[in-house]
This record gives sequence, C-alpha cells and structure tokens, in this order.
Amino acid sequence: MLSAISLVTLGIAIAVPAANAAPEVDSVSEVVAGVKSTYQNVQSIKADFTQTVTNSAMGAEMHQRGRISLERPRKMRIEVGSPLESAVISDGKTLWVYSVASKSVTETPEVGDGGEIGALLEDLSKLDEIFDIKLIEDKPPKATQTVSLAPHKPGTFKSLQLSLARQKFTLTDLVLIDQFDTVTQMSFTNLRLNSDVPDTDFVFTAPAGVQVIKSGK
Repeated sequence: MLSAISLVTLGIAIAVPAANAAPEVDSVSEVVAGVKSTYQNVQSIKADFTQTVTNSAMGAEMHQRGRISLERPRKMRIEVGSPLESAVISDGKTLWVYSVASKSVTETPEVGDGGEIGALLEDLSKLDEIFDIKLIEDKPPKATQTVSLAPHKPGTFKSLQLSLARQKFTLTDLVLIDQFDTVTQMSFTNLRLNSDVPDTDFVFTAPAGVQVIKSGK
C-alpha cells in the first residue's frame, strides 16, 4: 500500500499531456512562470492515476490504481484500489488515513502550514519557493518537460521529479523518493479542472467496525 506520506505528497495539480508538438523550455524561470499561469485560477482538480511503488530494501514492487480530488484551500481525497484498499482525506483541519485491511483510521489535526507538503497542496505555483529546481533534458524530444525538485528544508521525502506538458505546463507524471528510498511512480488521466466537488468528499466517517485512532499535534 502506498504510504501516508506519499499519499499526502500527491496533493498536486494534475493533467494530461498536450498532443501537439511544443516549444523547448530553456530555463527554470520559464517553467515556474508557465505553471503559475496555468494554475492561478484553478480551484479544484479531479483525476485518476496509476502507480508503481518499489521498496528497494525489500525488493518488492506494487502496482495500483486510484482517484484523487483536490480543492483549495488544503482539501483532498485520495483513494487507492478498486475495491477500496486505503484512503487519505483532509478537510483542511483534520487528516484521516484509512486502511481497509486493518479496519482502522488515524485521525490527526492539521498543524500550521504543513511545511513544503502543505504549501504544495495549496498551490503548485509555489514550486520555486519550496524546492531547488533543475531541468532534465528529455531525449528524444518529447511533448513533456521534466524537472527535478529537492526540498529547501529536510522533509518527508528526498526528491520529487515531475513531467509537465510543454505547452500547458500541466502535470502528467511524477516520481517520488521518500526518506526510506521507496520509489513511487505515478501517471495521471481523466483530468477534470474546476469541477464541482461536494464538501462531504473531504470528510471521513468511519464505517461500522473501524477503529478510530486519534493522534495529537
């Protein structure tokens, strides 16, 4: 199962790649400007995703599918598996991490701005404020531009690599490496921007028989 840390990190604006040939991007500043232009008026996002999680220490690899919904400020719902295996849900004040197999949910109050993860959930256009950004040259020329991100401050993951459509600067894929060297690779489809997401999607009510574990600040 994808870790709660990785799931929270997935609170990022998502989209499919542009189909037409796109101009080259020559600098980090062009990427940041393009992302800001794309997302400044986006209030909600829904998408489907596929992911591969590789645990290098155990030599294990897991393939999963899921769904993600985001809404500013700081609301999210990420479900993994069909039928459902796990979920991470936040209404901006409380975070719930639910495991179907263990019949338990951990409930944690959100604290402060959440550091680099919280800021990324709030607005992808803050990339340059949160990360050191480097361009990765894609060969042969592709319709996407890949960037490598390293947090300015130590956090819950070591690095994050994003693939962005060159014309629209929308996210198509990501590769995340956490502090335990677990690698999560994700691809996104079926994008819906600014669609109506009911508030109830961002609140978790424990089903009968599920243990609620409350964690302090």
